[in-house]
Amino acid sequence: MGVVTEIELIETAHTSATFTTTIQVACTGGTVSVFVSLGATPGSSLVAPIKLYPRCPTVVRAIIEKFNDWQFAGQALPFGRVFDATQSQGVQDLCSAIRSNSRRLPLVVVSIDRDEQIWHDLHIRAAEHLIGLADVAFVDAESSWSLTDELGARDSCYLGAVRLYWPLRRADGSYEGITWLAQRLAAFGVDEQGRNRFLSVLRRTVMSTAALTMLQPSSVREIHNAATRERLQALEGQARDAELDSIIEENAKLSEELEKAKATVSTLQWKLAATTYSRQGDPAANDDDADDPTPEESIRVPPEPGETRFYKKIGSGGGVDTLVQTKACQHKSANWKPAFKGDQAEKGLIKLEGRDDWQSLAHCSACTGGGAGESIGNPQCPRDLHRVSRGIEGIIEKAAIAGPGQHWPTWLDKSIVVVVTD
Repeated sequence: MGVVTEIELIETAHTSATFTTTIQVACTGGTVSVFVSLGATPGSSLVAPIKLYPRCPTVVRAIIEKFNDWQFAGQALPFGRVFDATQSQGVQDLCSAIRSNSRRLPLVVVSIDRDEQIWHDLHIRAAEHLIGLADVAFVDAESSWSLTDELGARDSCYLGAVRLYWPLRRADGSYEGITWLAQRLAAFGVDEQGRNRFLSVLRRTVMSTAALTMLQPSSVREIHNAATRERLQALEGQARDAELDSIIEENAKLSEELEKAKATVSTLQWKLAATTYSRQGDPAANDDDADDPTPEESIRVPPEPGETRFYKKIGSGGGVDTLVQTKACQHKSANWKPAFKGDQAEKGLIKLEGRDDWQSLAHCSACTGGGAGESIGNPQCPRDLHRVSRGIEGIIEKAAIAGPGQHWPTWLDKSIVVVVTD
């Protein structure tokens, strides 16, 4: 039938907490199945929230890296290396992976927008920490536009955010998951310690979910059952009765453990429901808003007279750019050029802000992927003159698009800035 080998490793941390790693290796035919379970207990008897931060054991990492053909439910196992989705083919492969009905493991996307990202090596570290549990990919400012065009703004990842995609979809077709926006990541701290704190949260989120959903391979149970039957058939009389008593006792113990596990699951489900309810009124506690197609706040603060605002384009569709408000870039003011208008950008701005009484538009030529920076405008120029200029520019650009061999000006894919006047 096969052979099962079980190994238990116990490690005591400096806090006296005990971590137990149980590894079961089943060999049947030409297949080797490995099942790993982690257990943790605090170092003292204390009625208080327990802060334990499990990691992937070194022995498990070594097993995964030793061979390159491990699979989980028919899907290739993550090997701790980050996937580059900054080119067009990489974005297509990433979208295919997210949409795949055969995906059985979580997938994490990290935006490495250089104007927004908090930690430059987060994507690399995340892949290392989630080895065997989740694939990790990264997009830059340019490729995040393509991701938005493919998945829509609600399911995309951009502007330095981190998004965790579970292999599930909601009733409306959107993807189940968690999004951490750049400003929320910054709250962990912008240094290495802050990065490690966030990695602990990400790791605990994925590992705790895996602990509740991953099942022991059927081959392990089948080998155990076959071995028990053979042992019983080889025994006679009192020896068989003693073995039966042992099996009954073991079954009773397993039944008790199963009831405890069910109680734990019920408790966790209750805590999850309570946490979800308590956070409904706190927009900072959840960056995923299933009712809003963009990660912007549902209620926008209208611009003040004379205010300068910075925006980035994250995608486009139906002749309208999708814009989000962002912070200023660090480029020189000399990089800013008058934009006057961009037909798609103007429509996107009207859609976002619900008004068109801005005084001037400008773009930063140094930003890639819609970067933003300081504004350039002429506060003394009458508003009507700007509107006429925008109308003329629109006619010229539409003619250019219709002409053979003509291209949309590259600056229209850059950021725009709005100065609003009363």
